[in-house]
Amino acid sequence: MASYWQHSAAGGLDQLRSAVCLGQIYKIAPGPGQPDRIYVRSVALLNDVCDESRFVKNPNTGGLYQVRNGTGDGLFTALDGEENWALAHRILMPVLGPMAIGDMFDDMYEVACQLVLKWARYDSPEGFDVSEEFTRLTLDTLALCTMDTRFNSFYSETPHPFVVAMGSFLQESGIRSIRPSLVTKYLYAKQTRAYFKNIATMRGVASEVIARRKSSTSRKQDLVDAMLNEQDPVTGKSLPEENIINNMITFLIAGHETTSGLLSFLLYELIKHPRVMEKAQAEVSSVLGGGPMTQDMIARLPYVTAIVRETLRLYPTAPAFAVQPKSTSPEDYPMYLGKEEYIVRQGDALVVLLADVHRDPSVYGDDAGEFRPERMLDEEFNKLPKHAWKPFGSGARRCIGRAFALQEAGIVVALLLQNFNLELSDPNYELSIKKALTIKPQNLRVHARMRDGLMPLTLQRRLLRSGDSPSIKLNSSSHSAPQAQCPFDISKIQPMVICYGSNTGSCRILAHTLGREAISHGFQAEIFPMDKVESRISSSSPIIIITASYDGKPPDNAGGFVSWLQSLTESPFSGVHHAVFGCGNRDWAESFQRIPKLVDETFTKLGSSTLVQRGLSDAADGNIANDFDLWVDEQLWPALEKHYQPTAAPNTKHGNEQIFKIFEDERTTGMLPDGGFATVEDTQVLTAAREPEKRHIALRLPNSTNYRAGDYLEIFPSNSDATVRQVMTRFGLTLDAKLTTPKGEHHSIYTYLRDRVELNRNATSKQVRVIYESLPESTAQKISSEFLHSNNKTILQILREFPDATLSLSDYLDMLPPISTRRYSISSSSLQHPGTCSLTYSVVSNKTTLENGTTHDFYGACTSYLASLRPGERLCVSVRPASLSFQFPQDPTVPIAMICAGSGLAPFMGFLQERAYHVSNKVDVGPAMLFIGCRHPDRDLLYSSTINELAASARTSLFYSFSAASKSSHTCKYVQDRIEREGKQLFEMVQLGDQSAKGSIYVCGSSKMLNGVAASLKRVYGEIAKVDSALAETWWGEFSRKGGRFATDIFD
Repeated sequence: MASYWQHSAAGGLDQLRSAVCLGQIYKIAPGPGQPDRIYVRSVALLNDVCDESRFVKNPNTGGLYQVRNGTGDGLFTALDGEENWALAHRILMPVLGPMAIGDMFDDMYEVACQLVLKWARYDSPEGFDVSEEFTRLTLDTLALCTMDTRFNSFYSETPHPFVVAMGSFLQESGIRSIRPSLVTKYLYAKQTRAYFKNIATMRGVASEVIARRKSSTSRKQDLVDAMLNEQDPVTGKSLPEENIINNMITFLIAGHETTSGLLSFLLYELIKHPRVMEKAQAEVSSVLGGGPMTQDMIARLPYVTAIVRETLRLYPTAPAFAVQPKSTSPEDYPMYLGKEEYIVRQGDALVVLLADVHRDPSVYGDDAGEFRPERMLDEEFNKLPKHAWKPFGSGARRCIGRAFALQEAGIVVALLLQNFNLELSDPNYELSIKKALTIKPQNLRVHARMRDGLMPLTLQRRLLRSGDSPSIKLNSSSHSAPQAQCPFDISKIQPMVICYGSNTGSCRILAHTLGREAISHGFQAEIFPMDKVESRISSSSPIIIITASYDGKPPDNAGGFVSWLQSLTESPFSGVHHAVFGCGNRDWAESFQRIPKLVDETFTKLGSSTLVQRGLSDAADGNIANDFDLWVDEQLWPALEKHYQPTAAPNTKHGNEQIFKIFEDERTTGMLPDGGFATVEDTQVLTAAREPEKRHIALRLPNSTNYRAGDYLEIFPSNSDATVRQVMTRFGLTLDAKLTTPKGEHHSIYTYLRDRVELNRNATSKQVRVIYESLPESTAQKISSEFLHSNNKTILQILREFPDATLSLSDYLDMLPPISTRRYSISSSSLQHPGTCSLTYSVVSNKTTLENGTTHDFYGACTSYLASLRPGERLCVSVRPASLSFQFPQDPTVPIAMICAGSGLAPFMGFLQERAYHVSNKVDVGPAMLFIGCRHPDRDLLYSSTINELAASARTSLFYSFSAASKSSHTCKYVQDRIEREGKQLFEMVQLGDQSAKGSIYVCGSSKMLNGVAASLKRVYGEIAKVDSALAETWWGEFSRKGGRFATDIFD
């Protein structure tokens, strides 16, 4: 038990591992005068513990209670009900909201670059102690970003006095929590004096920062500034200086300990899993290329994000949190957990062991203890039960710095992967845990070897671009936003009301942004918090509501409004027009967008008319402002102007149309002269994680565009951003480089490569020879003659394989043919969906290993382009008719058999919808069979949730073949196997033996599949018609080539 208490005080990851035999919950009775401790280890029971109506966090025992000696009523250690916690929480939420965290990127990036440059310039034989290095990083980042203070930890072997004092303070706090107070007082007096001296040192440093900030003539909008200068939006109170000091120390302790541990464990797992590191490096290379990092790139690194999440799952660096029953009434006890299985008594402490909860096999499967980032990619992550991933705690007391930590981790991981290959200093190192209030790896040392022949000076230029900051931001305290000019009588324009619900400040910023734009659209905006807008709702003014949800609850300045709204009856908003934009974070999937949806639906129920479809943004993507701009510009303003037609609206929407003229790119009109611009309405991933990706995209077609089932949509693509960056990195180009074509046209090289030329065409033998002749003689002598005549690699692949080739950029560009359009089978019916169409396609991407051992990521130009599109974006398209034989039969009573594999299902989805439409309109349809091939019914069966119902409504029989699960398809692995099994039914339905019959067979897929289908059909015919193979071959020649009864759409 002594060992147990040591682990308990330290919050160790291996706490009482022998308790595994005790199942999902167990209880320890510490002794007289102390509450029982109930330890929770499963997601199912955590659902109960996270119910804030029953349980509250109250750090009145253990290590955290000792930390209160230094941090008092700071956010992390405040007791339940302490007023300053609520004041500080409301004041600081806007400073730590998604948009504010984005503004901290430059400071975070600067400190991360200090780490990277140190690792590039110095590596001892013993390697770096990563926990120590990341402690320097996280402390310096927190100090700079939150209080504009520099500890300069990377420039001194001696830590800052604050750091030394904090380390000793934390260690002693943990020890004090397991010693009786009398023992501490009388037998450890020396340690006690040192303990409180360290507290005085920390508080002294914080006081100096406050004094400096108070005397400064300029303001930097950060955490200290908010605590000094802002008032609580609810009570109007300011924070006392003692609480400001408490919170400054709290942030430095909580933020540095947890994030440094996260980064340390992450590096350990990457090194132990080289495949994961290689995949992550490839993703980082495709996004960052050889240049500096910018804030928007974080959202484009989904695999890196998944790695961070998976590390936090396995190693929650704050490995436990404690709550206690909320009620003080004896009548409410005993309480129960689970299905009234486990008793909780008044005063009991419930401790959630996150390392165990996060490894719950009922949620994470049999491999719950293994490091597998793919399970944390967005699609899988969003499917997790509500409380299955809790590294930042739960409810109102969850970590307020979550967004800060995730952005910081994303920056550091991306920069390390971009520039280094990492390896353990000791290949035989076994993970050992260092336990304090948080956990870190102990004695984990690594070597960092620079990638791709980088030198420290080259790396410095890459990171900083000769000292230029990767992004530019304005300090809003010293620069006021430009106001739109109003060239008309403001008293005559249309009034509008904008209200916002916001804790983090993001929705407030969006509301004021919209208000500034209103004047140039002929509207005069009034802006209010939601709780103050009730009296302003009127049929004479549109009302725009911009709000978020917090665990499914309204923001602090919207709770009263939402309650009032829900209390209304009948139709008090008759004649009102409204629009709603919702902010949220999909990490809380169950409550995502709950309040925006509730407000929108309640307004409508109370008689208001919706101006536009509710807009939404996911803070996890880091694109709130972009999502809002797109919704406002493409939906909100057009709807407002159409409905209200403000007579005083100026001639310009944004005041600049007389200066800037907008033209559609002539490349699109030249390549698709009869095309137009479609708008993306929806996108979906149809396959499970780790399967070759297949996707669905729904498009609103240009006006007057018609098509038939079986037709194609021709698309003007763009090369992927990753491929373009590979080219620019290969030639050492910056993103803002320009070129002039032989015709005298001026272009950005980036957009020229993306939009005008083919980057993925295989090199011709002549082009291979030109590259060969540009090689140094020593390299050229090693190349085989077979290579010179090969044509199975792109020019870019060859250039990356031979980095010493001296082919000029001009010669390279001259080799590239103009980009061409692509065609995809339409997977919908215009009868069921007039004005829209959908595509079903496979995303082409693969990784190849080049001769020099490096990897090359290949991205199909058009499929990557389609996969990158989001709802509301536009693309140039044109409908192209299918061959007459492959169109849906004009006579729907003709029997048809459809055969496909993978995304070859696309045209047949249109056929099914067409048949279902006829059936619903009482039109007779003939019998139909659809043969579908894929790998697994639960992994890559397209439209698995809807296709059976659609086939039934289309009176079509489905026949599956699963190559990786043939037991689920009558042992048929491929469609040709299923054809032979169902041969008699197929023969009779299509009347294969009657050359004058009308029954038809359609095949869509690869040429390999077509050959297999043909062979199976010949065997079926031979067996049923009882003829030999020669006569079956003759029959096949007649059937497949004459009469239009056998139609194919083949893609390879």
